[in-house]
Amino acid sequence: MVRHFEELSNNAWPSLQTMHYDGWILRFANGVTKRSNSVSLLYPSTLDPDEKISGCESLYVSRNINPCFKITEFSEPAGMDQRLASRGYFIHSEISFQTMDIRNIAPGPISEIRIDVELNPRWMDDFIRMNEFDPTRKSTYIAIMKQLFLPKCLISLSRNQKTIGVGLGVVEGRFIGLFDIVVDKAYRNTGLGYLIVENIMRWGRKQGASMAYLQVLTDNSPAIRLYEKMGFKEAYRYWYRMKTIN
Repeated sequence: MVRHFEELSNNAWPSLQTMHYDGWILRFANGVTKRSNSVSLLYPSTLDPDEKISGCESLYVSRNINPCFKITEFSEPAGMDQRLASRGYFIHSEISFQTMDIRNIAPGPISEIRIDVELNPRWMDDFIRMNEFDPTRKSTYIAIMKQLFLPKCLISLSRNQKTIGVGLGVVEGRFIGLFDIVVDKAYRNTGLGYLIVENIMRWGRKQGASMAYLQVLTDNSPAIRLYEKMGFKEAYRYWYRMKTIN
């Protein structure tokens, strides 16, 4: 299932260019998000690993992107984590991949929630603002979203005519992925994240999904407590190993 979940999450948050290299998937998106600018080691590999790492480094460096590898305990070939560490790659971040059965989720009313199923520039502006991302990279975020061909919902939560929370849901088969759940700083720790997640899952259930998944940084204790309270359980962990060139 790890490989399948990795495929689902890659499809749900696309890159702008993808290259297949002897079982490895190289993703490029102008350096915006590690998910879209890293090497996934998903399938059996036959070539010399060090030769492949050097080849990947050259491709990312040529695009002015820090080389980055997405690692799970099932990454192929075995021993890649140690091999990358010996070449100067540090662990940038560790992520918990979690799942939840949503077949029994209560339908309930949708309150203070706007749902768009096509890209809404206002949603993107709010997403960038609340995450405190660089607004000059908006065009790349939009380009990434335009590569997303799967059914999606863009959730906006408002109070007093101001958007104070957003989230993204993407359906593929029986799974709905939850991405980029963020609440305005002034309203955090008030249960609004719960409301956003709940409504994404309700929307996914209406699309035929029976299982939800999400990815959360292992050092984000408030989010982990929230997802645990909702019923999410960890399926596995992955981490990024990166080498700084810039």
